[in-house]
Amino acid sequence: MALTEATPEVPADLPVWVVDDDDVRYSIRFALATHSLNAETFSSGEEFFSSVNPAQPGCLVVDMTMQGMSGRDVQTKLREAGSPIRVIVLSGHGTIRMAVEAMENGAVCFLEKPVDPDELVKKVHLALELSRLEHQKALIREKLSTFSRREAQIFDLLCQGLKNTEIADKLFLSQRTVEVHRAHIMKRLGNTAPISILYELARRKPGVSPIEAPCRPRKSRRRAQSDNPA
Repeated sequence: MALTEATPEVPADLPVWVVDDDDVRYSIRFALATHSLNAETFSSGEEFFSSVNPAQPGCLVVDMTMQGMSGRDVQTKLREAGSPIRVIVLSGHGTIRMAVEAMENGAVCFLEKPVDPDELVKKVHLALELSRLEHQKALIREKLSTFSRREAQIFDLLCQGLKNTEIADKLFLSQRTVEVHRAHIMKRLGNTAPISILYELARRKPGVSPIEAPCRPRKSRRRAQSDNPA
């Protein structure tokens, strides 16, 4: 049984939202529609949050200088919520400082009005892919959080491409023990985990690297093979 490339449970068509207190939001929606991107429009950040669940993935195109909740406020609220939504910031009176603040706050890009439709479409596609990836990571991260320390150690080594026998030698376990843990890992992950994302998350998770595992006296091969699965 091998770790293989797969796609987590992420919707194929992610939503696009345009938030702007100026009527330009309708022209932006039309421009996106000509490229098969059906956007939903809102006249304020408050209206957006009253209708959209920030836990879902998608792309938000938002004006920086709206009345009430500004584009910066919208960005901050999404970031604090840990939302996978990726943001494109627009402004008709942009400054370098505003652009820097938007990017530091996690924006995919900062575009000045009037917006070039082709450029906007490219950035929206980029934002959707980034949002999809972030949502995948969130789904996988939730599954990884259920691993025991031993499962996390074995999983980390599996992501590095090690075989069962190599993992057994490295962690001073029997091959049978590794096989049982590996079966449990695969059952939990199912077919929802791209290996590249799994390995990235495994390396970021504190305390799971086998390098950090406490060393124990090495057992003889005969004794190791007789161990019961842990």
